[in-house]
This record gives sequence, structure tokens and C-alpha cells, in this order.
Amino acid sequence: MTGRSNWDYLAKRLIWDELPALSGRVLDFGSGSGETAAHLSESCEVTAIEPDAAAVSGRADGDYTQLLGGVELLSEMPDRSFDAVICHNVLEYVPNGSELSPESARAAVIRELSRLLKPGGLLSIVKHNRAGRVMQKAVLLDELEEAAKLLDGKNSGSALFGTINYYDDGEIASVCPELELIKVYGLRTFFDLQQKQEKHSDQKWRERMLALERKVSVLPEFQTVSFFHHLIYKKGKY
Repeated sequence: MTGRSNWDYLAKRLIWDELPALSGRVLDFGSGSGETAAHLSESCEVTAIEPDAAAVSGRADGDYTQLLGGVELLSEMPDRSFDAVICHNVLEYVPNGSELSPESARAAVIRELSRLLKPGGLLSIVKHNRAGRVMQKAVLLDELEEAAKLLDGKNSGSALFGTINYYDDGEIASVCPELELIKVYGLRTFFDLQQKQEKHSDQKWRERMLALERKVSVLPEFQTVSFFHHLIYKKGKY
């Protein structure tokens, strides 16, 4: 994972450990530069989809199929094609619906991902958590007006990816009732609260922080204020 930030290094380790043992065919939708696709390709047949040509040009080494494109590629794939679907920090960048279109673009993507998943298959979602973002704005960044806007239900933005359209953990299952939420993890609960930046690159400190993050990731009281949530769904047999 060369070239990644200290947090990205820890996050990948946490997320990969949280995934159940996967096998068969896996779709990584919004694969970025492909670290997760490469990791999963050690035990699975992985298809990765990413719209950013720059990210794909620097793809991680691994035995996986990389496709350049977006949602349009999903519609070309047959029903029940995959045993697992990975979708990490993607859905919040899909635009919300409008008064003229009650079926949001995000809901349409969720339906496509569920359609592609085999009964009994797993869907792994990593998403922003609004409460954690409020903590970040108010405490770490001292952006009190932005924190207040988030509390009022407004969206925020990412310098790299644009508007972050926040959504609740329950939205996935409300769109596709066949998807059952079986596990929730909190991510990035303490890491940024340590403001001594030099510690972030210290390997011993990172290992201790990794152990602490892993311990609180399953505790609901800490999940409430973690910056991200990792949700794992299982598609019902029907």
C-alpha cells in the first residue's frame, strides 16, 4: 500500500479483517486504485469497476479484471452474477433524488448492486457517518458553522470527490428489503483525535491504535461518533 496515508493503511487492514471469508466471484464497485480488489483476488475472482482513469492507470498489482466506467457497466451484467459486492465510500457521492424524481440515483445503484448479488451473497458498504463528521468539523477543524449546517441536515463536501450526500445506515435495507444488515462496524473513531502528527507515522503507535480501533469498532456507543461505518448485508434467499 505504498503512497497511501497512514489512516488509509490502517483502514484497509481494519476493513479487510472485518470482511467474512469470501470466495467465488466478487464485484468491487468504485475500486479506486484497486488495493481491495488486489487483496481479494488472492482468494476470489474479482471484477473491479472505477470511473476515474487516473486511479485505474495506477492500479494495484493483482490478478483481477479492471473495468473503466461507472453505473452504466452494472446494467450490462446479468442477474445474480456475484457472490459478494464491495462498495466502499461510493454511494454518498451519488446525487440525491429531487421532488420531481422520488427514486434517487443512489437508490437505483443500490437496486443494481442487489440485483447482481446471488441469494445468500454479501454486500460490504463503507459510508460516511454524519455524527462523526460533525465531530470532525467542530473539534478538529474548528469549522463551527459547517458543523451547525451538518446538524441541520445539510451536506458537506470532499476536496477530491465533491458533495458528500449523507444517508442513514437503514437506507440500504429500506430500498432493498431482501438485504439484511448482519454487522455494523465503526471506523476512524480515535485516529484523528491524536493531534501529534509525528505519531501517525510511528509503526508501534499505529499498531496500538489499530488494536484500539478494532476493539471499539463493534461497540455501539463508539460507532455513534466514528467518522465512517462499515455495514455488511446478506441477501435473503428468495
